[in-house]
Order: sequence, then structure tokens, then C-alpha cells
Amino acid sequence: MYQRLHWYVIIYLVCFIFNDGNFLWLLLVLAMLGLFMHYCFRFTNLFIASLILFAFLAYFQIPSLEISKPLNTSSQTLQGTIVSMIEEQSQFLRFTLETADEMLVQVYLYPSTDQSQPNIDIFRTGASCKLTGKFETIPTKRNPGQFDYKYYLASQGIHYQFVIEPTFESDCEGQSFLQNVYDARKKHLSHMKERLSTFTFSWYAALLFGDRQYLDEEVVSLFQDWNLSHLLAISGLHVGFIIAITYFLLLFLYRITLERAQLLVVCLLILYPLMASGAASVWRASLLAIVLIAIHKSPVKFAITDSLSIVFLFMVLFHSYSIYSLAFQFSFMVTFAIILSRKVIAGSLNYIWIVLRISLVSMLIILPLQLLHFYQFQPLSVLLNLIIIPYFTVIVMPFLLFILCLSFLPNVLSLADRLFSELHYVMIENIHIINDWVSVPWVTGEFPTEFILPYYCLMCGMLYFLEKQQFMKSFCLSMALVTLLVIINIKPYLNEYGYVTMLDIGQGDAIVVELPYRKRVIIIDAAGTMSADFSSPSSKNFDQIIDPFLKSKGITEIDAVIVSHADHDHIGSVSDILKHYNVQAIITSPFFDQTKLAEWRNISQADFITVESGDQFLIDKQSFQVMSPISDLSDSNENSLVMKTVFGKLTWLFTGDIGEKGETALVRQFPFEKIDVLKVAHHGSSTSSSKNYLDTIQPELALISVGVNNRYGHPDQEVVDRLTAHGVQILRTDINGAIIYKFSSDSGTVSTYLP
Repeated sequence: MYQRLHWYVIIYLVCFIFNDGNFLWLLLVLAMLGLFMHYCFRFTNLFIASLILFAFLAYFQIPSLEISKPLNTSSQTLQGTIVSMIEEQSQFLRFTLETADEMLVQVYLYPSTDQSQPNIDIFRTGASCKLTGKFETIPTKRNPGQFDYKYYLASQGIHYQFVIEPTFESDCEGQSFLQNVYDARKKHLSHMKERLSTFTFSWYAALLFGDRQYLDEEVVSLFQDWNLSHLLAISGLHVGFIIAITYFLLLFLYRITLERAQLLVVCLLILYPLMASGAASVWRASLLAIVLIAIHKSPVKFAITDSLSIVFLFMVLFHSYSIYSLAFQFSFMVTFAIILSRKVIAGSLNYIWIVLRISLVSMLIILPLQLLHFYQFQPLSVLLNLIIIPYFTVIVMPFLLFILCLSFLPNVLSLADRLFSELHYVMIENIHIINDWVSVPWVTGEFPTEFILPYYCLMCGMLYFLEKQQFMKSFCLSMALVTLLVIINIKPYLNEYGYVTMLDIGQGDAIVVELPYRKRVIIIDAAGTMSADFSSPSSKNFDQIIDPFLKSKGITEIDAVIVSHADHDHIGSVSDILKHYNVQAIITSPFFDQTKLAEWRNISQADFITVESGDQFLIDKQSFQVMSPISDLSDSNENSLVMKTVFGKLTWLFTGDIGEKGETALVRQFPFEKIDVLKVAHHGSSTSSSKNYLDTIQPELALISVGVNNRYGHPDQEVVDRLTAHGVQILRTDINGAIIYKFSSDSGTVSTYLP
């Protein structure tokens, strides 16, 4: 039975997949699995019974992501024990606290300019604390494609967020042994930060201690785009080097016995994950090394897959929420795939082919999961790995470990620092050049879950026939696999429905229009946001909302960006869109800010089109009637571009930020027919949506794009009351999240992203 431990991993994963489904499905899967094993493999009844028993235990052991216990979130105090490392960032201090009833709470402390801020040194892992502050709502996902922070915390068993009030005294006492390890880590990093250049230290901290906060965000993004993030995460490569160097030092320099060396290595492998931020990949690599050392000393021999299975089961049973971690899933999937495909990989003794096959297998095994969460992959990363993996293996990791060994030799350390900086900087710049010249990311959108099983069946069949050297069958299945990905990519172009999505962008406007069969993609305004201190523009809206939404839809090209006026809450993300997407046309009014247009012309080769009142323009066959501005009203808001169009037989009116003055001119100039859907002007400000205006256009549905708890008090209650008095249904992004209108040539339905 000990040689079949990987079956327990399979059973656990089956239970994980069906954990939120119907329990009868689980029983059916178990029954079919039992019959399959009994008749095909002649496994003993005892083994089958043990699998089924483990399945029931695993099913009930897998934690639910729902909040299971109530907590008094109205209380201004919080008591419990700190159970995580204290994470210090420039913008906040963060840790996890466990209450007496075993609830986990994410605790934040933000910097304060006054003298009342508590001493942060009192926050220690293992300390018992009484904190004063307030519970805050954990931000949830409000748009398609957006990162779900609430789900992310729930996947770690955390359902509450508490912010410490700096003006009150917090009380913490004691600490655990882990704090000594974290103190040693912090002290060493501080020591190296003073002695290394900023560039070298950023890589030193990231690759040896799992602290990526010092890496340039552009570099992190570059590695993510090229599917090279695994090189920034501590994994088997790093642990293997550490083990090799430790063995060399202990056996050849210090001349101790092999048994003592193995004991010291095991101790190091227990401490190192704690020093390296406790990432799932480093725990997997370290525990696997410990298991292999233990098995080597044992008379019972295990296959490498079963050794890895022991590590898997230990990690999910010790910390049940591990199964929800993407890093955990990626790490085990890639490791299992490489081990099970070792005959395919080693089929050629040519080094280049071996690296190519490892890269290909690694990419294929995680591709559905990657597309499910990140919506794109870089096919050429397989080729880039031919250079990058050997470079990191032969040069970067040994160099950084050499720097670690020289940490207390300032003169030699300075020379090593300079050599590493010059060498590694050139390599990173070359990756940037490759990215600029040959980057062809394949943006597929979100991977359909119903395609996951067919994908893995085709992939396993392809690798099976490749191992059997039946190359024609393997080639045919590989073509079927590519065809499956192509089908996923072209699905939007076969969809008879179009979509109008008003994104919940905060205090601003951003509307994305997809015409049926994806004939054209149009963006109407794209709000930006400001930095936390409101001192400078920020790309947060683009990075966290607009870009993920477009990628989740598989959109890579924008046919037109229509901008109503030049206020930052309507155009702040346009520059980022022009930099990252192929935009065909930018449409503005005659009174749009010329300075901003000149800036955009330097970024993009798009056609710049000016439309004015009375014009009618077509995007494909979609007609837009321009109604305003009629004349220059010497005000950015009043000069907003106002357009009327029809989606699915419903008439829409897009109004920018016009006020009562613009509304009066609009009503006077055009004899309005009834409007079905009104994009309420100026986020529901009291200066807009006058009674006379509403009497004239008579909308049935009003959409208000407005930020949650915004400082302007939008929408104004008088506006809401006027709309209600006119019998208008109101949908607001601050309450409903993104608002989605799905339409065909003759019908349409409106839905909200938040329930």
C-alpha cells in the first residue's frame, strides 16, 4: 500500500473539486473509482476501503471558504495571539491574529504623522495582544476579471480585517520561538541592505529570502508576462543549491560524518522555509528533501511520486487551506508533471531538447489554471527558458549564495556585488529588448471550466504516445490540443450577443462596449485615479480593473476610445490603454483639451477623430448620434460629448458630466424621443438631471457610475429622489458593482455583478 500513496492525492483532489457540489456526485465518483481499481488493477478490498475512508475524511477536512463563526465586528477592541510573521511595508504593517475562538483576523497598522502611533516593536509572532481600532469590510471583487481580495483572504482562513487605531495604546506581551527566526532574518537582511547595491540586494532578498518588495515592479511584470515568475519564487532549484553547498561545507571542509551532516541539513530545511517567508513552493521542496533523506535511511522504499505524495498530504492535513493557494497548486502540479514525464523528457540526451521538454511540460500542465486566473500566456517563453533557466541555475543562484557566504567580508563582498550587478543588469536589459521586439502574448480570456477535462485528456494522450514513440498519434493529439485553445480564443467571435459593461471604477466613468460577434470593441471614457495622498495620478484603475477586465474577455484590440471630456475621472486611464493595447481611433469633441491630445499622439498611432453636434458616425454598423456640445460653453463638464445610440432596440444616452446648463441647451436643440437607458451625468451630482430634462427624455433605467463612500456625496439625494419620482429604475456601481447589459439584435437584459 505504501507504493500507492499517490492514489490518496488523487482522492483528495477529487474531494476538493466536488467539495462545493452535490455530495452524491462524490459518492458516484468513489464507487466508479473503486470498481475501476478492483477490476482493472485487482487492488485488495482493504486498499479500496482505505481509499474510500480517506475520501470521506478528506471531504469533510477540506475547509469551506464561507464564514463559519460570528465575530463581534462592532467592537473597538480585539484580543488574540499573533500567528504570522510581522510584515513591514512602506505603506503599512500587517499580521494575522487568532482569537480565542480560533478565528483568524488580518490586522493592519497604517503610518501616522503624529506622536501617538504605538511602538511597532511590541508586535511579535506568538504575542498575546489587546488591540484598539475598528473592523473594516474586506474589499470584494466588483468587476469581471478583477482580483478578489476577499476570496484570497478566505482561502487562508481569514474572514475579517481590523485596522489598529494609532491614537490608542495597544498592548502585546510575549513571543514564540518563530519570532527569533524572523528576527534573525530581519537582522541579516538589514545587514545586507547596508552593504549591497540596491539592485543586487533586491535580487538577493527575493531569491534567497522570498522578499520581493524590493524588486522593480516593471521587472516583476516582465517575468509574469513571460511565464518566468517561478524563477522569482524560491523552489527546488534554490533548495537544491543550498543542500549541495551545505553538504560540501560539512563533509569536505568541516569533515563531519554523513549522519551528522544529514541531521544538520534536515534542521536547516526546517528553518529555511521560515526564513524565506514560508511560501508553499519552498515548503514543498524542503519537505520533499527531508522525506527523501528519511526514506534513504529506511528499509522501506518509496517511489518518488509517493514521496511527493507524502509531502502533499502532510501539507494539506497540517494546514488545510493550503489547497486553495495558487502557489501550492502550481508547485505540486509542475513537480508531479516533470516526474511522471521523466521518460519523455529524458528521451533525448541533447541538453537543449531536455530543457525544451521540461519547459513545455511545465507550461502545459498549469496552462488551464493560468488562463483561469491570468487570462494569457506567452508561447515563446518555452524558447526563452533555454537561456534563462541555465543562466539562473549556473550563474545567478551560485553567485547569490557566494554573496551570502561573503556577507561578513566587506571588501570581497563589494567586488562580488559589482560583478553581479553588471552581469545581471545586462541580462535583464536583454530580456526587456526581447520583450519589446518579439513579445506575442496569447490572450485567450478566462479558460472555460468545461474545457478543463478535455484539455488534460488530450495533453496526457499526447505525452503518452510521445513516450511510446508513436509520433504521429502524439502529433495529432497536439494539434487537437492547439485546436482546443484556438476554439477558446475565437468563442467571442461566434457569440451572437453583445455587451455593454459599466465598470465599477470608483469615482469616475469607464464603459466597455462589445458588439455582437465581437465585431468591434469600444471604450467610452476610462477613469484614472490618484495616489493615496492625492499628489499624483496613479495607474491603479487600469492595472486592477480595466486591464484585467479586457484580458478576461480576451480583448487585445480596441476599435475606438470615445472620451467625453478631459477630466481625470474620465480619461485618467486612456494613456495606459494606448500604451498596452492597439487602439484604432480616438474620438473627441472640438473643444477637447488639445494638450492632452498632443500627449496621446506621442504614444499612439491611432486616428484622432473630432465629432460635433449633429454628426452621426458609424463603428462597424453601430450608429452614434452626436448631440452635444452645441457650442463652447467654456467649461469642461458642460462641453462633454453627449451621444445617443441603440443597443438591442433600447435607446441609450451617454451624457459625460453635463450640468443643468448643458441639459437645457440639449433639450432646446433636439426634439427628444423617449430614452430607455440614461447614463446619469456627473455621477449623480446636484448640478445635473434637472426635472425639465427628465420630463423630456423620460428614461426607464438610470445608470450611475459612482465611488463607494466618495467624498463628494454622490449621487445627490435630490437627484435620486427626482429619478424615483419619474419612475426610473436606478442602478449604481457603488451598490451593484459592474453593470452589464447583454443584447442581441432585437432584445437585451441588464444584470449586476454584485448580487
